[in-house]
Amino acid sequence: MITDALVRDKFVHDTLSEGIRKIHATQEQTLRSAYHERTGQLRASLSARRSISTSQGHARTFYVRALPYLRFLDMAYRHRTDRLAKYRRAHHALYNRVVWGVLYHETFPELTYGFTDEVRARLGNELREILDTTAKHTLKTN
Repeated sequence: MITDALVRDKFVHDTLSEGIRKIHATQEQTLRSAYHERTGQLRASLSARRSISTSQGHARTFYVRALPYLRFLDMAYRHRTDRLAKYRRAHHALYNRVVWGVLYHETFPELTYGFTDEVRARLGNELREILDTTAKHTLKTN
């Protein structure tokens, strides 16, 4: 049985997963184009696709691996305070601008206003198809 809570949980999980994927893709692209590479370990860890995991139970908690080194990499390249340096920092940001920009300007508004009746119906149909396929597969194996 597909409940409204199940559909809502899927919507929240999909929206947050998409935001996290966008953050990692932007960080990886910025790192490849703007920063000097020394060992390649940071690029490799950003390239590894991570999924977000959720805890089970009444309240949902999302766990995302973050690289604390990225926060300090932004600060390491702040040598000048003129307009050109400010422009470069804005387009070469790895952490605060990317993380908070994606979360506050894209992910949170989508969570707030994006759960419409059409989305509810589409996700409900997807979940029904998954459950029907799983049920058919279980019947065939038994």
